[in-house]
Amino acid sequence: MSSQNTGVTAIVLAGGLGRRMGGPNKLLLPLQGQTVVRCTVHQALASRCARVLVVLGFEAERVRRELEGLPVQFVLNEDFQEGMGSSVRAGAAAVPDDSAVVVCLADMPLAGADVIDALIDAYEAGGDIQACQPVYEGKRGNPVLWGPASLPALRQLRGDEGARRLLRGLGQGLALVEVGSDGVLLDADTPEDLRHLDNRAGMGRA
Repeated sequence: MSSQNTGVTAIVLAGGLGRRMGGPNKLLLPLQGQTVVRCTVHQALASRCARVLVVLGFEAERVRRELEGLPVQFVLNEDFQEGMGSSVRAGAAAVPDDSAVVVCLADMPLAGADVIDALIDAYEAGGDIQACQPVYEGKRGNPVLWGPASLPALRQLRGDEGARRLLRGLGQGLALVEVGSDGVLLDADTPEDLRHLDNRAGMGRA
């Protein structure tokens, strides 16, 4: 990882209901001695992003307390029950108009700083790139980097689709970035998912 910061903001979406976990807030469940959300935020902080913004919603104060002491900015999404689009909207509204953003899902802790930096490298390579998305073995994943030109559209998102529709409309403006980790495909939606993530994270530390 390069120590050079950029003008890019990491937006960590940590406000969802996470219903498929079956009860507990999945972001506050343990993963390798930390919690899921803290692991994800640490990856964003370890990247070349200049700042990290965390969008809160469901159990906002509990999540905020879990991240206490970390150099992040919090944004409260009061419309979190509307779905992921509302959290992207809240995060995009809180950054400067000239900032590129990397939208990170808080339940994907294995999409590491190296992935974020690879997206930033691809974006900084220039050309007409409007967004960068990681690809592992032909499958597209998260996080996604968006250039400043996409901020107005991100600030208008509704519903639970997130920004997939916007990605489909970019055409040649979307750069697909090959990465070497399937962490860009792995989230913690269910207890089984979380066990798999924990096993994978433990293997990575071995």
